[in-house]
Amino acid sequence: MRWPLVVIMLVVGFILWDRFDNDGAYTADVERSFREASLEMPGGWKLPTITFNRDPLKQ
Repeated sequence: MRWPLVVIMLVVGFILWDRFDNDGAYTADVERSFREASLEMPGGWKLPTITFNRDPLKQ
C-alpha cells in the first residue's frame, strides 16, 4: 500500500515542480507531443462522443 502512495506523491511532486518552478517546460512538451500525434492520425482529433450500436426506438 505504501508503494502506490509513494509513486503518486512523486508524480504529483514532479508536476507541481514543473508547473511552478520550471514554468511548465516538461508538461508543455508532453502536451505538444500528444497534439502532434493526434494530428498525424488518419481521422485527426475529434471530440469524444457516446454512440450506441442499436436503434433505441426499435424493439
